[in-house]
Amino acid sequence: MHRFAQATAAMTFVLLVAGGLVTSTDSGLAVPDWPLSYGTLFPPMVGGIRYEHTHRLIAAGVALMIAWLAVWLWRREPRRWVRALGYAALGAVLTQAVLGGLTVLLVLPPPMSIAHACLGPFVFCLTVLLALVTSPAWAMRAPSSDSLVGVLAFGTTVAFAIQLILGAVLRHTGRGLTPHVIGAVGAAVLVGWLARRAPRLAAALAVGLMAQVALGLSALSSRDAALVTTAHQGLGALLLAGCLAVTAWVMTPEGWARVDRFRRRVMDYLALTKPRLTLLALVAVLVGFLLGSSRPLEWERLFITLLGAWLVGGGGNALNQWWEREADARMRRTRHRPLPAGRLTPSEALGFGVIAAMLGLLLLAARVNSVAAGLASATIISYVFLYTPLKRRTALCTLVGAVPGAMPPVIGWAAGRGHLSLEAWVLFAMLFFWQLPHFLAIAWVHREDYARAGFRMLPVVDPDGLSTARQMVLYGLALLPISLLPTVLGVAGEWYFVGAALLGLWFVGMTIAAASRRSPARASRVFLASVGYLPVVLGLMVLDRTPI
Repeated sequence: MHRFAQATAAMTFVLLVAGGLVTSTDSGLAVPDWPLSYGTLFPPMVGGIRYEHTHRLIAAGVALMIAWLAVWLWRREPRRWVRALGYAALGAVLTQAVLGGLTVLLVLPPPMSIAHACLGPFVFCLTVLLALVTSPAWAMRAPSSDSLVGVLAFGTTVAFAIQLILGAVLRHTGRGLTPHVIGAVGAAVLVGWLARRAPRLAAALAVGLMAQVALGLSALSSRDAALVTTAHQGLGALLLAGCLAVTAWVMTPEGWARVDRFRRRVMDYLALTKPRLTLLALVAVLVGFLLGSSRPLEWERLFITLLGAWLVGGGGNALNQWWEREADARMRRTRHRPLPAGRLTPSEALGFGVIAAMLGLLLLAARVNSVAAGLASATIISYVFLYTPLKRRTALCTLVGAVPGAMPPVIGWAAGRGHLSLEAWVLFAMLFFWQLPHFLAIAWVHREDYARAGFRMLPVVDPDGLSTARQMVLYGLALLPISLLPTVLGVAGEWYFVGAALLGLWFVGMTIAAASRRSPARASRVFLASVGYLPVVLGLMVLDRTPI
């Protein structure tokens, strides 16, 4: 098994080199179809076809080898975590194949190309780890007596991984040279620090890094840099895999404990952003951008818009949790959050929220446009300084909170179009009226929790639920005609109209059912229906959108 894992890792590296040649020679679209090449398995091997088709043949062979290795591990390997590595490698290589196909079929969109370029070295790293942990020497290894060595090796691995991502962005967009150079300096500092603690382990990494820098400078200065660029990419993957192997070999239990503490802290900061809520908002931003943009799509502007919106939204959610930390401690559903659980201090959460929100606003203002930045500012102000304190004072807080919640597609539209129009406000109205039954259903299910926290949500001050149920039905009915307006305004086509009408009727039916027999179980069904309704309707709108 060990020898086969070694052969699989070697062939995966050959695949990386072949992929690098495809990119370096601009042969990515030499074959315009997928999975076949010009409708056959054996096209004429001329020009760029020989690079692209050879890459596909090697990829097929590597996928079969990884699949066989995963089956072998499943049948013979007693260690569960090693089997998991094999399954991860198989899943990653299959995902890589799909990404490669989509890259061709969608005519090399930069985000898809970057993802494809980054996932390949990740697959290689997994195969290298499998070759390492299946070797006879693995059981006899002696972790370093200095726990800091393993931590430094892990940090260097992360630095190399970031460099790989920055390199992929530079290669497929032509931008980002400065961050790539800064990252190289950071990686060099870490390798030097590691060399002081463990000279023998870091010697090969130091030599490889110097060669990598030389190849990078040569690729920048050379007019015909295909081979040099390919060597630069291949050596980068080798450095990443080698550093990962060193990390696995020398890391002590104490070192892994340090890494785990760091991971937990990062996850706590991430929890401040309310990831699921932020992800839904980013989907709405994406939809607004796609509907408002002209063709061809500006991928860089889209990425910056999503990054800025994530920072603003995440910062606002962190400030919301900072403000409500005492109330969160009294609620069952929120008492395990980082602040009430004591894993982060209030000052840490406040600082994180302010910095993230300011960075997001500056990014939108500097790299997107002032309209998107202004809308994002209004969103965070209304969410943090209006909705949050009103939750303790009036049941009308839900109406106020629906305003910032409905802004993401408008921000996306402004980022893509540069100005607002009636269509953007229709998107706003759709999310506004969708949120009201969505939030009322949540509050109904958790009204005892909200009462303990002192929040005056409508279900808390409406004991029999009659007013809550009535409003859920009314807002659902209002959503139905508004959701059909994108077709009337020419934003979406007839298929969207039919789908939105059917989904709207279903959603209204769910609210009526909850109103007829008022109970937390029925309210929970409305909540689940709302969660399913929104992404499907937005997805239909994007798929059936009318070109600008």
